[in-house]
Amino acid sequence: MPLKHKIFINCPFDNQYFPLLKTLLFTIVYLDYIPKISETSDSGVTRLQKLAEFIKESSLSIHDISRSEPLNPGDLPRFNMPFECGMDFGGLYLTENSKKKFLILDGKKFRYQKVMSDIAGNDIKIHDNKPEKMVKVIRDWLCSVTGNYDKPHAREIVQRYMEFEYFYQSTLQDAGLDPNDIESISFSNYTYYVEKFLED
Repeated sequence: MPLKHKIFINCPFDNQYFPLLKTLLFTIVYLDYIPKISETSDSGVTRLQKLAEFIKESSLSIHDISRSEPLNPGDLPRFNMPFECGMDFGGLYLTENSKKKFLILDGKKFRYQKVMSDIAGNDIKIHDNKPEKMVKVIRDWLCSVTGNYDKPHAREIVQRYMEFEYFYQSTLQDAGLDPNDIESISFSNYTYYVEKFLED
């Protein structure tokens, strides 16, 4: 059985983005890839060390820079996403013969030119802040970078995701947790629920 590709995910972690993140993770697992997303369970390991580890071990990377701006008036801009994107690109250019593939996402067309003009030469994909569009963008990109177009189409993945979302909502509510709160469970636990749903 071939080894599964690991995909490093760099994206916002807030309830506003959570619907997009859930479809992103579901699509990756559904298409038989392993998501690697920042989550440090070892108190002896810094978040930066964990990020570096994920970046090194992942042959694919997804960077969503759509939430660089402040969430609320008066808040400061959020630089985590551009910083992690820079770390990953630095590894690409400083490592000889690197074959890593990148997907850079944004919510609005041409917005990235104002916040990260240095990446203007790259092919940026737009998800329009819509979960269904996120599924299509991820699925089509994975087909392109792997050369394997024999993957379930976006419509099928969206339908299965809707079925999973019912399962997920019920499971968390039964446990007394808020399924719409990104803090309710860990990302590892979320992907476990996806895998369990798909197995069943």
